Amino acid sequence: MIIKNVSGEDLSKALERLSKQYDNNIIWNNYERLGDKRFRVTLRVVDSHGKGAKVNYNPFTDKHRRSTSACFHVHGKFFDILLAIQPNAIIKTGRTKIYKDEFGRTIGNWEDWNIGSQMYPWYYSEACECNR
Repeated sequence: MIIKNVSGEDLSKALERLSKQYDNNIIWNNYERLGDKRFRVTLRVVDSHGKGAKVNYNPFTDKHRRSTSACFHVHGKFFDILLAIQPNAIIKTGRTKIYKDEFGRTIGNWEDWNIGSQMYPWYYSEACECNR
């Protein structure tokens, strides 16, 4: 994701607050400064068996495989925390743009999508154990 209008300190505070909610299991996978107040970051987990890990599902074998990628809920909470720290932040993910509008409402966060197929739909919000 690319995040604009934030400082490195804003990002560090957001990650620290987020990681505490997930037993200190969330870290940067990628952290790159692209310019003044502009960064490219990705989130991951330290332990794929810990909180916040994404789970991949194979419908043909009915098996789940744990991943070190951070899940849907980790990302959504990170966006919420970051926008609370820096309301002018603009977050661009592969699918959407997340920001606060002129009335202070968050736009674009918590939009779920099918990461499975039409025959075997599986939503990004289901690809973890957060709600199980």
